[in-house]
Amino acid sequence: MDIILNYHIIVMEKRKDVRQLIIEAAEKFGNAPAFIEGDKIYDFSTLKEEVFRLANSLIDMGFKKGDKIAIYLPNCIEYVYAYLGIYSLGCMAVPIDFFLTGNELISIGNHCKLKGIITTTNIKFNLLKLKENIPTLREVITIEDNPKYISFWKLTQNSRNHLEDQGIKTNMPSSIFYTSGSSGMPKGAVWNYEHIHLGAEQLKYFCSYKGLQNILKIDETERTISAIPLSHSGGILFVMGAIKYGMSTVIMPRFSPLNLIRLIDKWGVTGIWMVPPMFYAVLYLKDVSKYKLESLRWADVFGAPSSPDLLMRFAKLFPNAVVINGWGMTEVVPPISASSPGNIQSVGKPVPHNVELKIFDAHDDEVATGKVGEIVAKGKSVFCGYYDEPDLNNEVFKNGWFYTGDLGRFDEQGNLYIIGKSKDTIKVGGELVWAAEIEEVLLKHPCVKEAAAIGIPDKLRGEVVKCFIVLKEGIVLPTRYIMEYLRDNFGEI
Repeated sequence: MDIILNYHIIVMEKRKDVRQLIIEAAEKFGNAPAFIEGDKIYDFSTLKEEVFRLANSLIDMGFKKGDKIAIYLPNCIEYVYAYLGIYSLGCMAVPIDFFLTGNELISIGNHCKLKGIITTTNIKFNLLKLKENIPTLREVITIEDNPKYISFWKLTQNSRNHLEDQGIKTNMPSSIFYTSGSSGMPKGAVWNYEHIHLGAEQLKYFCSYKGLQNILKIDETERTISAIPLSHSGGILFVMGAIKYGMSTVIMPRFSPLNLIRLIDKWGVTGIWMVPPMFYAVLYLKDVSKYKLESLRWADVFGAPSSPDLLMRFAKLFPNAVVINGWGMTEVVPPISASSPGNIQSVGKPVPHNVELKIFDAHDDEVATGKVGEIVAKGKSVFCGYYDEPDLNNEVFKNGWFYTGDLGRFDEQGNLYIIGKSKDTIKVGGELVWAAEIEEVLLKHPCVKEAAAIGIPDKLRGEVVKCFIVLKEGIVLPTRYIMEYLRDNFGEI
């Protein structure tokens, strides 16, 4: 028996389901672009017709509410259709990182008892092994026509393009996002049918921020680009932003910094959200100056601590863009906060009514303003818990609060600053040192291109800091200069 526990109170509100949103988007936006892949444009009317035919085919195959269907694909239009078809039926989407191996896919499939999978034959393992090793798996659907499997595109040719109301409730489970762990199998974060709406709604909320009202619009005038994987919790924003607000998306099969800027220019992309390593990759492009990049109005970096220096350098590449620093995670529907243009060192204030954030110390007590501690969260943007992991859920949920594992602090105005991960805390002679702070200082050095800091055991001090740096091309710098630079900023660590 499958058991999913909700460890927080979800305030229910009447919200249109995905099926109804697809219908209304087709009526309102019609032939306007919803998604662009290669040189092909998929409009809202086509989206409705083909997604509903797909959904009816899944019903004919015996899928019903609560059945788990994995999506194991690179970014592609089929990924979008799969999400919308699954959500239109009340099934559970299990988006799986395309870089995971066949054995990892089998482990996940057995863990959540997959009933179906939408995938591709263009992989390094035999798909037949999935059915051999996952007893619950009934159907393998591929985006290519192959006699061994069910053809995805033939399912979109079903004669019925009208889909009946499936009676989906917002407290029903909608998704399992398997997040990669530092050891062992990834753990599955469960979302309900309210959660899939919240990210797009929260992004829309930031339009009201001072300095962003005429820049960040999140409507039919916006065009973004899928730099991050659609399997990511932030990937849902592309799908829901389209059917809720008419936003269009250029689909990138996989991230490439050069392809990113080419597509921004070609399709007039107005806004993007990416994680810090992607911004770094764009910064180090040699050919970036060849492109105008005038269409981009805003860029949101989120998902990990980011250097304000990085954000300011990135802003110089895009003459008309405002750079925003945001925060969120799979377990707290992203983006849950975003900075104002005047303070990109912080990640701003959390969206009111959706989540409450506090900073706790190691004794589960709230710390004073300005003090660093672990960020804890409560509210409807917090996920439902890890699938079939009761011990882990008891560990991360305490007294109604979800312990995020991220370190942060609040300033006097209520702005949140992300310091790093609690596991990245280095205890040197009893004093806490944060790896992210050291890395930020190193990245400000004019000769340093990349930097990472870790803690290593030390008999005298418990731990000491060890830094790894990559110098900019053509630079030769003695180690002692970096050591002196760090001592000037931190003293002896």
